[in-house]
Amino acid sequence: MDLSANKYKLPELHIGNKTARLPIIQGGMGVGVSLSSLAGAVAKEGGVGIISTAQIGYDDDAFEYDQAGCNLAAIKKHIRKAKEIAGGNGLVGVNIMVALKHYKEHVKA
Repeated sequence: MDLSANKYKLPELHIGNKTARLPIIQGGMGVGVSLSSLAGAVAKEGGVGIISTAQIGYDDDAFEYDQAGCNLAAIKKHIRKAKEIAGGNGLVGVNIMVALKHYKEHVKA
């Protein structure tokens, strides 16, 4: 039985007016796992890369004193970096848990 990748073509994934070449969605994994490098790499290959905002600014020197500010800055930084890595391929999304403090601010970022 031939199971080579060339024999089978996965359908595109349509989400509203956006299209991902591959119907593969990388789930959001919190606190340092689903950041720009992973999400950007998945999108670069044609899938949907997801950035998790859960304590996303944890590696900032000021995080101990300004978690909210560091998280908001990191959200913007990681979205920009993931899109750069993707180079116009795939889609980049963001997983924002409603239960987090500053949910509305994270969405607006």
